[in-house]
Amino acid sequence: MKKLFLTLFASLLTFSLSTELKGQNINFETNYSAEELHAAPVKLIPYPQEVVWGLEMVNFLSFKVTSENTLNKNITSELERICSEYGIENSKHSKVTIKFISDEEVPLEGYELNVEKNKITIKTSGDAGAFYALQTLRQLISNDKGKSRIQLCNIKDQPAFPIRGYMVDVGRNFQSIELLKTQLDVMASYKLNTFHWHLTDRPAWRIESKAYPELTGAENHRPTRDPGAFYTYEEIRALILYAKDKHIQVIPEIDMPGHSDSFVTATGHKMESPEGMKILEKVLNEFFDEVPKELCPVIHIGSDEVRIENPEVFITKMVAICEANEREVIIWNPGLPANDNVIRQTWKPDHIEEKTYKEIDSWNNYINNGDPFVHISKLFFKPIGKGSTNKVQGGILCMWHDVNLDKEDDFIRFNPLYPSMLTYAWKTWTHDVKTASKEYLTKIPLSGTSEHAYFQAFEKYLIQHKEKYFANKPFQYVEQSQNQWKLMKFADSLAIEMTRNSIREKFDQKDRYKLANGNTIYVKDRFKLGGYYPDAQPGETCFALSYIYAEEEKEISVWVGFETPFRANRVYGGMPDQGAWDAHGGDVWINGENLPAPEWKNPGWKPSKTSGWGNADDQEITWKDEELYWTREPVMVPLKKGWNEILIKVPGTNAYQNWMFTFAPLEENIVVNPFKAINGK
Repeated sequence: MKKLFLTLFASLLTFSLSTELKGQNINFETNYSAEELHAAPVKLIPYPQEVVWGLEMVNFLSFKVTSENTLNKNITSELERICSEYGIENSKHSKVTIKFISDEEVPLEGYELNVEKNKITIKTSGDAGAFYALQTLRQLISNDKGKSRIQLCNIKDQPAFPIRGYMVDVGRNFQSIELLKTQLDVMASYKLNTFHWHLTDRPAWRIESKAYPELTGAENHRPTRDPGAFYTYEEIRALILYAKDKHIQVIPEIDMPGHSDSFVTATGHKMESPEGMKILEKVLNEFFDEVPKELCPVIHIGSDEVRIENPEVFITKMVAICEANEREVIIWNPGLPANDNVIRQTWKPDHIEEKTYKEIDSWNNYINNGDPFVHISKLFFKPIGKGSTNKVQGGILCMWHDVNLDKEDDFIRFNPLYPSMLTYAWKTWTHDVKTASKEYLTKIPLSGTSEHAYFQAFEKYLIQHKEKYFANKPFQYVEQSQNQWKLMKFADSLAIEMTRNSIREKFDQKDRYKLANGNTIYVKDRFKLGGYYPDAQPGETCFALSYIYAEEEKEISVWVGFETPFRANRVYGGMPDQGAWDAHGGDVWINGENLPAPEWKNPGWKPSKTSGWGNADDQEITWKDEELYWTREPVMVPLKKGWNEILIKVPGTNAYQNWMFTFAPLEENIVVNPFKAINGK
């Protein structure tokens, strides 16, 4: 009955929106179709370039391995790990054969995987392709009533980009080797192959130094940021080898000459000074002696967010030292002016030059800057490379958790790490969305559009992986594409005078409202990339209206929130007063009754600044669960039988506000719809 309800709902909703979308002409190009993704019997992330699905699944209880050549140890151990996960036996008496075939015609990281009833064939030109074939094989296996089964198929696959990465900053908040390995494991499962290790920053220097041990001295680190914590060369080499077994290249970053407070404190010299450059030369040469090029062929030396008197002299000298040690060099873009042999990692879109250098895309994909719902749409629709004419190598997803942490793994709870990783793994492997509207930097596609159908299909993949592989990990995402709102904006004085009944009447006027899909709706985002009212001004108020149908009276759990703080920076409206929902004056009504706000532990707290970069003292205040809608307890929302009205008030009070709201039902088969498209019968 529920499935029939949702099917009827979707078709009627699409019909009701058809006139709204006439004339819309957005250039949208993808490798796959929404129909193909919906029809796939297994939701593979990333999706293969070519796949032909078999008609059934078959039992997969044991296997024996054959190979033309001796298999690398990391391939056999990975196969054993996967089979152990599902209770599958490696037995020479098995009737099922897993056969590895070497074929130089297969691209380096590509593979061909053919799953038949009694034979699985993996064809590759090297270990990387074999490793990735095994990751796909893992996802093809499922457990049904205690028995493992595998989907029959024929796959031909290879990545679109050579760099598919994830960056984590341990200079500001230290992470243990074990925690880093946990993240590497997830990366490997989804074919991400580059780990960007940001090892030094303002608070601390995290690399062992034999020449200058004062660099890692606790007294020279910020006292609130794990002072004295660093990685020995033995640990660095061991982590690189661990990653290498999973076909992940580690790119260490030694940030220079900016972000170097701890260096200056420890040595008494700025990096760009003659004395500082001599120290850096010894530091780099020591690092390269300890970590040979076979383990570390690429080094990142930062160079961003700094102004110095000798930029060309400094960067030329540092690049020359790296190149003399046969290392390829990466710097941030914008950064200091290096030659075109240096790879640029772009973090601002207005600094893309038409050059001949290799380029890595990291623009606007910072996990710590994203609301969990809008961020996933942004990652999914933003084309890798942003139209650059340079040699785009792929992209690196970045985690800059600048604010202090109580526990080293808190950043995983405070940021949508795993949903972002999976989405970016899909993007950098498939490059499926090559063109899309810039609107999706801040919006979910609207029902009835091809973009919406495509995103809705992908969303099913995320949810299935959440349930299958991340049941015991933070995964801050629930379905949202089907949820829709009517939005209207008013001058604040008018909004104050209007009653809720008069607001509802305005929503009945078709030419007055805008439609918006999603669990999080941006009226206007802080970085002025868009939103539904990008020209909205402080003093104006937005209202959102929609309905939920319930077959019986009940309560549902919902994430409810207003301004989402960006976790790199403690600049936001702060905590509401007791009894209020939002520091800016936002409110929520269910069937005309005010939805009670949570009991705040720290009501009325405000950061020191309301715009720009955060106050240094505020940055040392760790995030509390109540500050983020996905870490505090969900709200229990009462529903009566039939249709239930949701009315949300979202005022704007300052130009730097992330002007938004979130209403995300956490239970299945709950749809938010402003049209009451069916009568519930």
